[in-house]
Amino acid sequence: MLLRRFLVALQMTYRVELFARGAADLAEGPVWSASERALYWIDIGQRKLYRQAVAETKAQVWCLPDYPGCLAELEAGSVAVAMGSGIHRLELATGRAGLLCAVPQIAPGVRFNDGKADPAGRLWVGTMQNNFGPDGKAVAVERFDGCLYRCNAGTVALVERDIGISNTLAWSPDERRFYFADSLRGWIWVYDFDCTTGELRNRQPFFHAPAHGQPDGSAMDVDGCLWNARWDGGALMRITPQGRLDRIVELPVPRPTSCAFGGHDLATLFVTSATDGLDAGARARFPLSGSVFAIEGLAQGTSVPCARL
Repeated sequence: MLLRRFLVALQMTYRVELFARGAADLAEGPVWSASERALYWIDIGQRKLYRQAVAETKAQVWCLPDYPGCLAELEAGSVAVAMGSGIHRLELATGRAGLLCAVPQIAPGVRFNDGKADPAGRLWVGTMQNNFGPDGKAVAVERFDGCLYRCNAGTVALVERDIGISNTLAWSPDERRFYFADSLRGWIWVYDFDCTTGELRNRQPFFHAPAHGQPDGSAMDVDGCLWNARWDGGALMRITPQGRLDRIVELPVPRPTSCAFGGHDLATLFVTSATDGLDAGARARFPLSGSVFAIEGLAQGTSVPCARL
């Protein structure tokens, strides 16, 4: 009885609110812009970029020429988008995209997935087997064709290979640890990180919870805990620096995809979600799938810098 009362009390400390209603195929890559007080995100399947300020009720939309994998802030008026053959600068005023940094190792049948700027502004991007066929319909991911790259000042370094689905790029508040996931394997790993050089070493298993879906995108809080979206788990998990499950936050959708801290004092956790792969019955049971949510009262996040490319 005491345990149940404690869990109920925990659940009452936060609230899940609808930030942007939608039916995105694969909403992903949320990025908070503190200067604009706005959230950016993408719909990979529909090849679109969205932006919505906290004071607005309708998002701006840009159509993209290829499947986007992730975003990063650049200078005012533009964002970096990983798509096609490399990292592109998208001018928001015109919608024009120009190649900033080519990734020549990208193989046919592979697309970008999760990515994020590290504390020094290097842009890290992961890839995976393209799960969209020529007709745009979903294709099962069965190959470990993905890689992890580090992009810095026009140069690209291959960091990891043989990845199924690249996800969860996050750095600890002290900048000494890096977290990375392969959703196809279901594992989150932790590395030692040198912020001066950008080098990784000593990869170790960090977290594995197959009973709670697959690890997708993540955000870091000021206590060094990782908030991980659980694809097919319908929840967020807070994982301590020791790799222990600390908290589960249930969501009104089965396929949350990623999360990012934003809002006042970075105390709002924004969560994207997907309809991709859901049958008609699941879509009827979870009508908010593909929407973006805002959750208050969970934690305070760490900031993510602009990419310096």
